[in-house]
Amino acid sequence: MSYEDRLRFSLSLIPVLFFIYINCVMLVTLKSKAAFREVSRYILFGHMLFADSLQMIWSMVAYLIYTVKMYISNGLCVILLLLPTITLRIAPLNLAVMALERYAAICFPLRHVEISTMGIIIIYTYFAIMVEAKSVCSDKGKATKARNTVLLHLIQLGLSLSSFMVSESPDIRAER
Repeated sequence: MSYEDRLRFSLSLIPVLFFIYINCVMLVTLKSKAAFREVSRYILFGHMLFADSLQMIWSMVAYLIYTVKMYISNGLCVILLLLPTITLRIAPLNLAVMALERYAAICFPLRHVEISTMGIIIIYTYFAIMVEAKSVCSDKGKATKARNTVLLHLIQLGLSLSSFMVSESPDIRAER
């Protein structure tokens, strides 16, 4: 590695380390207080910080591999590129969920805790059920049927929760 490459890598590494340090301080702060650990807004924010930190770390690892011109096998390359790809795709979903959480908090302030806690725990449970059904079932046909059934129930749950939220809105027909 030439002097210029080392200098370029060092100059790239300094801001990344700075932002990772800031993210770690915020994550420790979020974990230190019970109020932060129990509020869905801060849980989602912590998740976003963690995903962003992983993205920065893996980007720097990839840049280091490129800078030192290290050749790696295809399998290792896929593994090294899988995590940043996943974290890159998680970011917009996380932001969308944060926006929905804020919408529920603003539009339904008295029911916000119930909706956020009704929704997050149940959706997590459904995904855990799908993963478990896939790992237990050796027959692909049965695993697909189980997954589709769980997805159907998840859609039904979403419709049920949305009708629960809509029932709280004023009746539009009464204004006519």
